[in-house]
Amino acid sequence: MTPSFHPVPRTSSAPSGKIRRPAPAPPCTLPAAAESRPAPTREVECFSCRKNTSVPVTAVSARCGHCSAYIKLDDVILHSRTHRTKVQTCGSVTVQANADLKGLNIECRDLVLYGRASGDFLCRGVCKIKTDQHISGSISARRLVVEKKTTVLVTGVIQVENIWIQGSLEGTLTADETVTIHRHAKFLGDITARRLIIEEGGAHQGSFIRLT
Repeated sequence: MTPSFHPVPRTSSAPSGKIRRPAPAPPCTLPAAAESRPAPTREVECFSCRKNTSVPVTAVSARCGHCSAYIKLDDVILHSRTHRTKVQTCGSVTVQANADLKGLNIECRDLVLYGRASGDFLCRGVCKIKTDQHISGSISARRLVVEKKTTVLVTGVIQVENIWIQGSLEGTLTADETVTIHRHAKFLGDITARRLIIEEGGAHQGSFIRLT
């Protein structure tokens, strides 16, 4: 005899009554864009109008904001085959060891003379002379350094804030601050400065006028 079949009613966990639809998702919003920051700048002096203008720190050239003159900002290397005589840059200038250049007109931040160079040099930073020189011209710098075992003759005026003489220097020197003649170094010529320091073993031949 076949047993009788009794279906079991299925129940749902959903609540009875009206079916509620899910609430719509809120509109997608993008994060607020970061505020653009101005690129860092620096002040440089124009070679033409001598006024300061702001330029990006990463730029290698720019235009003056006053007279639109071209301003070079990167470093320059002068070698033995260099034909240019006038160099104006807000960067540094290096004269390579194999160079022997004359009639130069250099205006820069820092100047390093590994080779021979003659002319007029204007440095807003440091001028370092690392080899024997006979400079037919003038030197103007914030600081002038004559390295050891180096003999330098300057026929023009030397105008600096501070000078360190570690070798031998001859010329006419004006320093707004201090002249330091290191041990075994010497200076031949007249000095006008606020302070003169001669270490033991150093020598000075010439007159000294103290600035007040």
